[in-house]
This record gives sequence, C-alpha cells and structure tokens, in this order.
Amino acid sequence: MKFHCIILLFPLLFACHTTSKKTAADSSIIEGVKELVPVAPPPSIDRQAAQVQAQDTLFEDGTIPSTWSNAGFDDPEGFKQFLLRFKDWVKNDRKDSVILHVQFPLRQYKTAKSLEQHYDKIFDASLKALVDTQRLDRIFRNYQGAMIGSGQIWFASMPDGYRITAINK
Repeated sequence: MKFHCIILLFPLLFACHTTSKKTAADSSIIEGVKELVPVAPPPSIDRQAAQVQAQDTLFEDGTIPSTWSNAGFDDPEGFKQFLLRFKDWVKNDRKDSVILHVQFPLRQYKTAKSLEQHYDKIFDASLKALVDTQRLDRIFRNYQGAMIGSGQIWFASMPDGYRITAINK
C-alpha cells in the first residue's frame, strides 16, 4: 500500500516543482506589443442627432407604428427636433414656450391664461419625468397625431408649426 502512495505522489511532486521556461515566442509577443500603434478614440457621437435619426419603423416589442405621413407629419426629423426643444422647455419650466405651442381650446383649458394658471399642477414632477425620458424613436402615432407617454400629451402638425392638441392629466 505504501508503495502505491509513493507511485501516485511522485508525478505530483514532479509537476509541482517544474517551472515554466520562457521561450523565444514569449519574448516576441512582448516586443510585438511594444510596437503597437495607438488608435485614436472613436469619434464623439452627437446623442441628439442619433436620437433624431434612430430607426422608428419597428418598435422593440415588434409592433409597427403608423407611418409619420398617416399621422400628418411630413417631416419626422423636424418634429423630433421640435420635441427636443419641447423637452428642454418642460425641463426648464419655460411655460411661455410650451403655451405658445398649444392649439387652444384644449378639453380642460380653453385659453392660454387658464393653462398658465394650472401649469405647475399639470407639469408636475411625474409629467416632467415622462417628457424627459420619452425616446424619440418610440413616438406612438396614428391618424390623430403623435403622442408621448401613454397619451398624456398629443401633438399635431399644423400649417404654422407643431402644436400640442391634448394634455390628458
């Protein structure tokens, strides 16, 4: 039995006491790394331009949205640029800019003055977050126009520009 243990331990001891030897191939790898040419970083990406130009004809859940033209928008990129400005207005409480782009009367707010009086209640933290996080490549649209969120705000293309046609809050 002792003889069998010695036979089994001998290869194990031999394997533990051997060291790897450097070869010429190892040193050529190190020398090759020294000669690598640095690569320039990738060009910076304009995030807003990427959002505006992102594919929006097939949503991640597999649904196919209505075409922009069926929703009344001849210039989807122009509308997305408008939405970027709208997001900035909402984020920075530029009430005048938002109200200037509302098509009155709205269901609950018949005039600009009534909307201005209730603006802070309407554009609270939750609606501001919804506007801020709305992806431009995931704008729902149909024959009534385009909406953000789950229909909280609806937009339409009018002869004088893009307008908010409904605020459902």
